[in-house]
Amino acid sequence: MKLPVTRSTFFEYLGFNSTKTDTFHLDLPLQAILLQDDGTVHPGVFSTMLDISMGATASLETNSFATTIHLNVSFFDLSPKENYHAKTNIVNIEGKVITAEGIVYGQDGAVAAKAIGMFKASPIKQ
Repeated sequence: MKLPVTRSTFFEYLGFNSTKTDTFHLDLPLQAILLQDDGTVHPGVFSTMLDISMGATASLETNSFATTIHLNVSFFDLSPKENYHAKTNIVNIEGKVITAEGIVYGQDGAVAAKAIGMFKASPIKQ
């Protein structure tokens, strides 16, 4: 399945890199603009990363456009790492509602954040 290519200046501004094959992969090389005054990674970066990754995975799984309904994120390690990678999977699909979970890992394998979210599947506009 191929999703339409969209451009997001927000996505690009944060520095995300994605690849889409049969699954969606999201990577983030850390930039200074993503750090808080205390030198830690802003939690919103991981929230955004998980939302994008889980939503894209839901879209690929259902051949739809997935809109976030609910997102619950827990943060474990905000210390800066050079690179981050998000892994996601679908937990449940019931009608138009998709439940997904995701984890952001630093390049050292440490868990930075975990999330579970619900997404609404809508037809892709051609």
